[in-house]
Amino acid sequence: AEPSRSPLATCGIPELASGGTKATQLLVAGLRAKGADVDRAEIAAAVLCLMLGGLDEAHNLVTPHCWAAPTTYGGPSKLGSTVFREAAYGHVIVHRMEGENLGEFGSGFNNSKYWLGQAFSLGASQHRIFAELRKDAEGFVGTCHDSRCLLRTMGPKWEPSLFNKLCEDVLLTEDPDTLEFCKAVQTRELQLFFEHIMAAPDDSATA
Repeated sequence: AEPSRSPLATCGIPELASGGTKATQLLVAGLRAKGADVDRAEIAAAVLCLMLGGLDEAHNLVTPHCWAAPTTYGGPSKLGSTVFREAAYGHVIVHRMEGENLGEFGSGFNNSKYWLGQAFSLGASQHRIFAELRKDAEGFVGTCHDSRCLLRTMGPKWEPSLFNKLCEDVLLTEDPDTLEFCKAVQTRELQLFFEHIMAAPDDSATA
């Protein structure tokens, strides 16, 4: 299913003005030209879509790599995908960004919790970008009490479930400093995730 109104259409990049499948195919082709195989190119394209606000396009790209059944929006499942864990992590971010909006299985936050379990299960709780993300998050704290408490609770390791909870809570508190912290961390997360996908030859997501 194509998005009815795509943020990609108004992102300022003329080549993506069509939105939907046509835009994502263009992104995937460009990333393949830079050396990514088709699986990594599709997940990297999904991350670029998230950076530009294209949640539906990102969701359509990651779903076949980490969902065993075909869907009307993602198409046939890509069983044996080399990027299952990266796709599941992308799914975490897609649904976190949906927030309280309802998706196919409840709210975005509830779906994000499910995908956290898929991406970081069986002891694989750490992703290769988490060490740098944890370090960089310190620079976004400023005078924000909630974010300082978050990092203190996390300790030395990045805990994505705790960050998800902060993003959910701030929609209720509407604290501007916490909102800015969450936005800054998520922006950096997407940057690091994209760089990792384009650099990694396989799905070795854990440290």
